[in-house]
Amino acid sequence: MRSKFKNFIAGVLTVFYMVLLVVFVGDVGEAVLKSLRVCFEVMIPSLYAFMIASGFVVSSNLYTVLSKPFGLVSRYIFRIPPEYFSVFLIGSIGGYPVGAKLLSELYDNGKIDKDTAERMLSYCYLAGPAFICGIAGIKLFSSVKIGLIIFASIISSNLIIAAVSGSGRPIPPRSAAAAKLDMSAEKLISSVYGGAKGMFSICAIIVFFSTIICILDKSGALIFISQKASDLTGMKYSDANAAVRAVIEISNISSLSRGDRSLIPLAASLLSFGGICVLMQVRGFLNEQLSTKRFYFFRVFSIFISYFLCKLYVEVFEPGYVLTSLPSRTAVRQSSPIPTLFLLIMTILLLSNISIEKKKKV
Repeated sequence: MRSKFKNFIAGVLTVFYMVLLVVFVGDVGEAVLKSLRVCFEVMIPSLYAFMIASGFVVSSNLYTVLSKPFGLVSRYIFRIPPEYFSVFLIGSIGGYPVGAKLLSELYDNGKIDKDTAERMLSYCYLAGPAFICGIAGIKLFSSVKIGLIIFASIISSNLIIAAVSGSGRPIPPRSAAAAKLDMSAEKLISSVYGGAKGMFSICAIIVFFSTIICILDKSGALIFISQKASDLTGMKYSDANAAVRAVIEISNISSLSRGDRSLIPLAASLLSFGGICVLMQVRGFLNEQLSTKRFYFFRVFSIFISYFLCKLYVEVFEPGYVLTSLPSRTAVRQSSPIPTLFLLIMTILLLSNISIEKKKKV
């Protein structure tokens, strides 16, 4: 009965969504083009190569070597086998979905058990220092140091989650004999294939969510929700609107008021959560047998931990930090999506060749 009710609601919402796509067809089209521009000019250049490299780290067994210096932390605090610690490191600097991608690949290849993969998913999730310092530190607060404080508060939150999720579990044994490294061209090509597939999934979800935000905005639902959030929290309407948008898609965090010191902990909590769009990206990377219940619980938990840790870190490391109204500066960057488009075309051609070769073998 419950399943039928869910299917009914999902069906009604889908039909309603399709109707609104027709009603707001012009605005939705503009939103899609804007999101594609973001994918071409920001997401693919910043993530594509890292997705390939992280996949190669797993397929070549290089992850077992990178983890060796952190054996004690891995065993006694995280309570995970030492060879997996590099997944946490890579997931913390590579971008939100990278950790999920690595864990999924390890699970698919039988290199990690289900329980450990689900536990690690809870804390192998972070935007990365470059993204946080760029979008929050520099753009919002004109301070790389503030960006690093936000990053430190989120990674501290993840460390707490790692310790909590590992508490009460037996200490894993020392690393077994290191797996044989395989740095062959076949592994690299396979990583390119996986990186391209992952990149396409990320961009597809970003484009889809751009239509959701557009419909919510044009229908007035976003205005209503933002006004209620403003009334409940006491925030300015513009900041409440930016925060609600960021809960849906995290890049909207850049619309918060520039230079408002009181918004630093809020920025940390929003970046720790990552937004519904990123949560869906993570779900898309995971093997269907891996549950996300623990992951969702700890991401909500991390919102509060990151918020209070950030308040503490700002008071400790920037006690005299006062932001006033900063002069508006418009950065004009003449960037063309053509190189990225060529890169994407070459990737498609490569994948087509791989597919043809597989069919020939069959």
